[in-house]
Amino acid sequence: MRLQELKDKWGTWMAVANELKMSQSGVTYWRKRGYIPYSSQLLIEKKTKGLFKAREEDAVKPTEEG
Repeated sequence: MRLQELKDKWGTWMAVANELKMSQSGVTYWRKRGYIPYSSQLLIEKKTKGLFKAREEDAVKPTEEG
């Protein structure tokens, strides 16, 4: 899953943190990294009962194209 998928669903980063019952700083950490670690994706998949799917290919820093 990608960060933007979560924001698209809940609208704000604060809402993402609230819906996932986690700290705002945790979401901010993912945003600074540019991705959600796979282990966290698995937890999100479980918390959302499969609404979002964990994908290993999304658990890496996006490359810059140029």
